[in-house]
Amino acid sequence: MNNFIEYFYNIKVDEVKKNNDCYSFIYNGYVYKLYLYDESNINLILSINKQLLGYTLISEIILNKDNNPISIYNGIKYLLIKIFTHNNKITLEDISYFDNSLYTNGLKVNWGMLWSNKINYIEEMIAENGKKYPIIVDSFNYFVGLAENAISYYNSIPINNNYTYYISHKRIRINDTTESLYNPLNIIFDYKVRDVAEYIKNAFFLNNTNIFNELDAYLKFNKLSLTDIKLLIARVLYPSFYFELYEDILVNNKDEKIIVPIINMLPKYEKYLNMVITYFKKNYNIDEILWLKKNEV
Repeated sequence: MNNFIEYFYNIKVDEVKKNNDCYSFIYNGYVYKLYLYDESNINLILSINKQLLGYTLISEIILNKDNNPISIYNGIKYLLIKIFTHNNKITLEDISYFDNSLYTNGLKVNWGMLWSNKINYIEEMIAENGKKYPIIVDSFNYFVGLAENAISYYNSIPINNNYTYYISHKRIRINDTTESLYNPLNIIFDYKVRDVAEYIKNAFFLNNTNIFNELDAYLKFNKLSLTDIKLLIARVLYPSFYFELYEDILVNNKDEKIIVPIINMLPKYEKYLNMVITYFKKNYNIDEILWLKKNEV
């Protein structure tokens, strides 16, 4: 790998470390990471990267000796990025600043359809592998029900054809750092509230008791419409954290016991969801989720 890096990028390094999803090395005081990249949207990602360089901390995609972002080694495609951020925990302020950096019109996003397809895919995997994963089987129907509630809520939202889409992230995971936030390979265009909704869900599992104060500050800076808030609620209801762990178990061979802590926290999580909806209902005319009302103290 050292010779590959030197040949394609004219960078000579003494040590290259193999991580779970990439190779990394240090050069001239900066951390570089070499990722496997086999997606088709490299031109869009490169264009976004160029627009955000210089006034955000986004990591820089490094072109190779042929002025190409993709380098091929033993038939495998790689992409090199230079990292400018430290491993600080992501805050809602970080998300707010970055998500407002770039926006576009003319895109079409349908969470309801995407989530329905996701459930169908997972149901097929359950049918094929259920006997191996009894904990998943026992909990699956609950989370599918939660997802279907989110889909129903989303499908009830009238969305203007000229709705503006903002820079967002494929995943905002528990304990993510600013490196993930500014990784160009983690970027997509989506509804403005995608990332803040994921942050709200993560806040529960991180026992972030300051979340509502953070939301107060976020809403002062981000003037969200009623449609934005309804989209946010739909996204908060959708249990992305469960389905991500599900894929870690079935695709990445993680122990299925990693979902046990989440299952054990479900009663408290339902109360938390109701608190979130109650918080937004103070200032926005949104519908209550009646099955969550039973958890009010």
